[in-house]
Amino acid sequence: MALTKLVVFDVAGTTAKDDGLVIKAFQDAIVSMGVVKSSPEFNAMTQYVIDTMGQRKLDVLTHLFEGDLEKANQAHDRFVAGYLELVANGELEEFEGITDFFKTLRSKGVGVAITTGFPREILDLILEKLAWSEFIDLSVAASEVAEGRPAPDMIFRSVELFNVIKGASIGMDDVIVVGDTETDMESGVRSGASIVVGVTSGSRTREGLEEAGATHVFAFSTKIIELID
Repeated sequence: MALTKLVVFDVAGTTAKDDGLVIKAFQDAIVSMGVVKSSPEFNAMTQYVIDTMGQRKLDVLTHLFEGDLEKANQAHDRFVAGYLELVANGELEEFEGITDFFKTLRSKGVGVAITTGFPREILDLILEKLAWSEFIDLSVAASEVAEGRPAPDMIFRSVELFNVIKGASIGMDDVIVVGDTETDMESGVRSGASIVVGVTSGSRTREGLEEAGATHVFAFSTKIIELID
């Protein structure tokens, strides 16, 4: 196996504690569209959001509103505003040791990429609030690629950007993908990454992550140092 040159991390549930913030912002968004809180429709929509965690948020809302793009975009705007407020208020925290882990990886010559199902405006605020910008090599938001997860577009974009930034020519054999959902695992598998790591720091089980294609499962993202060392 080739030496690892780049690790592509998810955010919520993988490198940052979500603690239900995504669900809260989604619920507020659908209620703003007239869905009655605690109704069967509300509960079904909430469950779908849980089941599709990791996917591009606009895609999820488009499905929930049955392809009505106007409603989906309105709800997405509300979701973005709500989540931005939560992050701005300091409610999103990194998992213990993540910043130091990014430093460790880069000291070993391993690149760090951040990808997310959030749009760029949320990702930028997360990077600012968690002070990650100087410790990573690049970031890719779902709004910047043709297809969100489970498509591998964000991973491919990460490799493309890394090669440009570093003047490198790495391929998928040099990449580790790390995420906390089945969607993350499927995206990693479809990318052809040499290692696809699932972490149980989110809401998913080892069994579910392995069934979705994880080559390794750890409790926390920092444990992947075992694969690199």
